[in-house]
Amino acid sequence: MDNFENKVVLITGGGTGIGKASASAFVALGAKVVITGRRQPVLKATAQELGPQAHYISSDVSKNGEPARIVEETIAKFGQLDVLVNNAGTGAMGPLSQTSDAEIQRIYQTNVFAPLALIREATPHLAKTKGAVINISSTMSHGVFPGSAVYSSSKAAGNHATRLLAAELGPMGIRVNAVAPGMTDTDISADVKSDEQILGMIIAQTPMGRLGKPEDIANAVIMLSSSRAGWITGQIVQAGGGLML
Repeated sequence: MDNFENKVVLITGGGTGIGKASASAFVALGAKVVITGRRQPVLKATAQELGPQAHYISSDVSKNGEPARIVEETIAKFGQLDVLVNNAGTGAMGPLSQTSDAEIQRIYQTNVFAPLALIREATPHLAKTKGAVINISSTMSHGVFPGSAVYSSSKAAGNHATRLLAAELGPMGIRVNAVAPGMTDTDISADVKSDEQILGMIIAQTPMGRLGKPEDIANAVIMLSSSRAGWITGQIVQAGGGLML
């Protein structure tokens, strides 16, 4: 696997779960990493755990103006940007008839608008380094699950944006891909993990026969960020142990 020394990586939602595992993997390979999130104590603890190569920015990416501030502070801290990982996400399950306007807006603001704004702000810097964007999607983005219309459609929108931006930014030397995790053992999946019936059904539908680990997803992020994937762009890579094949 590539060495990421002298590379700078920005990871949203980097305090826990997939974001933290990705940050740890990049640091282990020599990168400097900036993590963002809303919970300052969690971010601070994670950054301390990662060591001097890590920096944290307390921020809510769904707020207007925050993507620009995050990118500006990253450049001010480390002077460049090589990889942007749009990991921060949110969702809720339930019928559309019981979903409020505020809930729809919250999910789309975080899952669609924020990544687009971050990519826009990062583009001039990624063009200088011939960098990469990795969007974190979901296997639910191409499945049909009643009760997930808002979340699943937001991730599907992110998938298509990934393909469109791969074509738009490719001439600048910027690659844009996405990783679509299956059910992964993180805090976000706590409700599912606590329901043995649903958990058993998901594992039974996963050919590899287990939940994913954050490190499984981080490995895919590292692979797509590396020079070995230098001819790969516009792809939605499934990392779900075969779920939703």
